[in-house]
Amino acid sequence: MPGMTTDIADTGTPAAIRTKRRKRLDLLPYALIAPIGLLLAAITVYPTIQAIYLSMTDASLLRLARAKFVGLLNFTRMMGDQVFLDGLWRTLRWDFAVVSLELCIALPIALFLNMNFRGRGFVRAAMMVPYITPPAVVGLLFLFMFDGNFGVVNDLLVRFGVLDRGIAWMSDPVASFWIVVSAMVWYGTPLMALILLAALQTIPAELYEAAEVDGASRWSQFRSITIPHILPSILFLVLLRMIWMSNHIDMIFVMTAGGPGFTNHTEAIYSFSLTNQFQIGYASAIAVVLAGILMVFSALYVRHLARTVLAQTS
Repeated sequence: MPGMTTDIADTGTPAAIRTKRRKRLDLLPYALIAPIGLLLAAITVYPTIQAIYLSMTDASLLRLARAKFVGLLNFTRMMGDQVFLDGLWRTLRWDFAVVSLELCIALPIALFLNMNFRGRGFVRAAMMVPYITPPAVVGLLFLFMFDGNFGVVNDLLVRFGVLDRGIAWMSDPVASFWIVVSAMVWYGTPLMALILLAALQTIPAELYEAAEVDGASRWSQFRSITIPHILPSILFLVLLRMIWMSNHIDMIFVMTAGGPGFTNHTEAIYSFSLTNQFQIGYASAIAVVLAGILMVFSALYVRHLARTVLAQTS
C-alpha cells in the first residue's frame, strides 16, 4: 500500500513529531495561569455578580436571608434621591480637584528628580514616605492639624496675628472639602511623580542633545519633546487616579464622615454609609451605578487615549 506507507512515513518525521508536541504544549500556558485566573474570578467576578443581584433586592444586613427580589425598584428610587443626585456632582468635584492638583505638583517634582544631583536616590526614596502611610493615618494627621480647639494651624495663625481666635475648619463646607483634598494630594502625589519620572526616563537623551544643537530653549524642549513623549502616560495615569478617587472612602470618612451634612458625600461614601445603616440592597445599587458610569467613562477615555497615541506615532 504505497499511500499508507507515505502517510506513516510523514507522521513519523521529526517535523511532524515536533508539531504534535507543540500542539500538546499549547495548553501549558493556560494551565500555568489557571490558578491566578480562578483566584481573580473568586475575588472579582463573584462579588460583582453578587453585588448586581443584591442591587435588585431589598436586602438588609438584619434580614439578609429573607431578602426579596424587587427588580429595578432601587434604581428608580435613585432618581428621586437628592443625596444620590447631588453625590454625582460631589464625586466629580472631588475627582477633578484631587487629580488636577496631584498632576500639577507631581510633574515639576518628576522633572526635578530626573535631573542629576547628589543624593538623588535618597530623595526619590524619601519622597514615597507619604504614600506608604495608611490613608486613615494621613486623615487623622490633617484632622488634628486643623482641629478648631488645639490644632497647630489655628495656633500658628493666632500667634502671627492672622486670626483673633481659632476657626472650626472642619465645620465649614468649603474649608473641610479643601482640607480633605489637601490631605489626599499630600498622600497621592508621590506615586504620580514616581510614574511620571519613569516615563521621563524613557525619552532618548539624543533628542535633547539635537534640540540644543539647533538652539532650542528649555521651554521649547519641554513643549516639543517632553510633553509629547509622556502625554500617553499622563492620560493613562489620570484615568487610573479618577477611578481610584471615585471609589475612595478612607480619608473622607475618617476626616468628615461625609459631612458637614452631606457636603462631602461622594457616591462611594453614600454607599458605605447606607451599608452602615444595614441597607445593603440600596447601597449595592448605588455601587453598581457608579461602576457602570466609570466603565462607560473609561471606555470613552481609552478610545480617546488610543487616538492620541496613534496620532503621535503616525
